[in-house]
Amino acid sequence: METQTQLRERFELEALPLMQDMYAQAYHLTRNRADAEDLVQEVFIRGMRKFRQFQKGTNLKAWLGRILFNQFINDYRRKKRRVKSVFVEGVENMAGVEENIEINDDLAHMEAGEIAKDEMFLQNLDSELKDGLVELDERYRDVLLLNTVGELSYREIAEKQKLPIGTVMSRLHRAKVALRERFGGKRPTMA
Repeated sequence: METQTQLRERFELEALPLMQDMYAQAYHLTRNRADAEDLVQEVFIRGMRKFRQFQKGTNLKAWLGRILFNQFINDYRRKKRRVKSVFVEGVENMAGVEENIEINDDLAHMEAGEIAKDEMFLQNLDSELKDGLVELDERYRDVLLLNTVGELSYREIAEKQKLPIGTVMSRLHRAKVALRERFGGKRPTMA
């Protein structure tokens, strides 16, 4: 078993050369240099913390890309909550009332077709990624969005879509392959 120091050294050796690739993916998602830099920084912090979970011999770039996309979605959700609660928070703070912000899980409860049309969600995607999602077969897109954006498990998607779990897994795989082929490894894969 590796010590923390050995893990950190191996992470630096293997992951740091991928920083430019992660920045390119982050920039395509955020379309903003500062946001992309913040996102990459968060990815490398999380990657370092969870590096013990990374399986040697697997694709580190894909593993970091998944962390990046998940962090992007988490940031998107936080922004969406902030937009809805900005005035309430200000009034509560001025009145000296303790904040009681209820977490908004709208995306997890939306139908996949609704997620694909959600303006706040779409505004956070670059035009090429939006086009890729629009061109994706609806059956595949729905499963992909429910899994990556709605953070639903295969079982939850199967129940929601009234499909066998194997069909959900197959559609999710096909959606990811289609997006990878479309973007040729240069764009976020949502995986």
